[in-house]
Amino acid sequence: MNLLEFKRRLMTDPESRDADFVAARGQGEDFAEAAEASDEFEKRLRSALDVPAPDHLAEDIILAQSMQPKRSSLRPRYLAMAAGLVLAVAAGTLVYIDQDAHDATGQSIEQHLAWHWELDGPMAIAASEQEAADHGDADRILSELGVHMGHDLLEKVRLSKFCPTPDGVGAHLVLTSDAGPVTLFYMPRTRIEDAPRVVSLPGEMEGRVINLERGSMAIIAETGQDIQALVQEIQAELSFTPGLTL
Repeated sequence: MNLLEFKRRLMTDPESRDADFVAARGQGEDFAEAAEASDEFEKRLRSALDVPAPDHLAEDIILAQSMQPKRSSLRPRYLAMAAGLVLAVAAGTLVYIDQDAHDATGQSIEQHLAWHWELDGPMAIAASEQEAADHGDADRILSELGVHMGHDLLEKVRLSKFCPTPDGVGAHLVLTSDAGPVTLFYMPRTRIEDAPRVVSLPGEMEGRVINLERGSMAIIAETGQDIQALVQEIQAELSFTPGLTL
């Protein structure tokens, strides 16, 4: 297994027990460094997703259900309670992300984007060129973060996955464009002072960080692309679930 294939597998299936993949971890210094960086990335992502349910969640659900009007059938009540529990847990995942996550990382937005890009940016682009796009997966990931993307822009998505942000969990997307691939980092709980802000990244890449109705987004492309036009297109294609607090 060559190094490029090993890095791609680290990104798409880092816990694979395939014999060739496991053997590649000990193949040389470059492989070991890639594996170490991937393990750190996965650790941070799991930490961002490791959100405890709020205290008294069960009691609050039961109390809310007990205040509902009586029904003649028990089955609808139990179905409603089950649905309420699922929604409450889902909302808890979004609402109760650690408030101190940003301070814990000790990184500025520029440092976070540079770290994220060096670790995962080029590798994600390479993977997006080898695998078929799953627009349904992109829609699901964004929906779980309370954001929706218009059909025209969604059709351009070639890769989508969850990723760590300075303040919890976000989305990493790779889009195709006439001028080349475009990477989006959506950070639903991170607001940027003095936005829009331009961030220079390794490999002659440039990021434009903007605040959105909820959270912020980094739009990353090769230096020389008309990033302002990309910003306008992306902003026009995004909408947000009303009333959702992240």
